[in-house]
Amino acid sequence: MRVRKVVVLLMFFALAVPASAEIIEKIVFEIDSISVNSDFSAGPGQLVWSNGGIAILKYDSGDKKYRVNVDATWSDMTDLTLPGGPANASFAVGSFLAQFYNLTDTGKTTPIASVTGSLYPGWTYDEGETQENPSELYGSAIIKLDTWDVTGYDWAEPLGSMTGLTATTSNTHPSDIISYQFNWDSDNTIVTILADESGIPEPATVTLLALGGLGLLSRKRS
Repeated sequence: MRVRKVVVLLMFFALAVPASAEIIEKIVFEIDSISVNSDFSAGPGQLVWSNGGIAILKYDSGDKKYRVNVDATWSDMTDLTLPGGPANASFAVGSFLAQFYNLTDTGKTTPIASVTGSLYPGWTYDEGETQENPSELYGSAIIKLDTWDVTGYDWAEPLGSMTGLTATTSNTHPSDIISYQFNWDSDNTIVTILADESGIPEPATVTLLALGGLGLLSRKRS
C-alpha cells in the first residue's frame, strides 16, 4: 500500500510541474529575408529599423519560424567617411525589440514571444559600404540580450553576456550613399543575431574592410 501511494504522489508531481524548455547548446536567432525597413535620418544621426516578415530560431536539431516585428533604434552617430568614400559610420547607442507571432497571424495582431537587446557596454554599431558591392551596407555590433521570452526555447548564453549582431542592407534609396550626411532608406535589411560573438569584427576591422573598397569607389565616383 505504501509503495502504491509513493507511485501515485510521484505521478502527481510529474503532471503538476511544467516541462522545462528544450536543452539547446546553441541557438542562432536569425531574422532573415524579411525586408526589415531601414530609415536613416542625417539630422539627428539616427538609424531606425522597423517591420519584418519571418524570424527563424535555429538550433542543432532544427528550427522554429515565427512572423516578427522589429523595432530598433541606433543613435549618437559619428560619420567616419573619409573624402571620396566609402560611406562609414559608428553608432554609440542602440537597442531593439523583436516581437514574434504565429505564422498564421498574418496581420501580426497577437505577439506570443519577444526578445529585447542593446549594445554591449563599450561597443558600437558600425556600418559602411561593403568592398564587394558599394551600394550595399554591412553593419556589426557586440550586443547583449536583455530579455528572452520565448516559451519552450532557451537562449544559449546567460542574459547580458556578449552576443554578435550583423546586418546587411541593400536596395537603398538613394542607391549610392557617399556619406552619412544625407538621409537614406531601404526596405531590405537582413539581421542575424548569434550566441557566438567571436566572428563579429571589431570596429577597427570593419573600418579596414570598408577602406579596402576605397580605390574602387574613387574610380566609380570620378
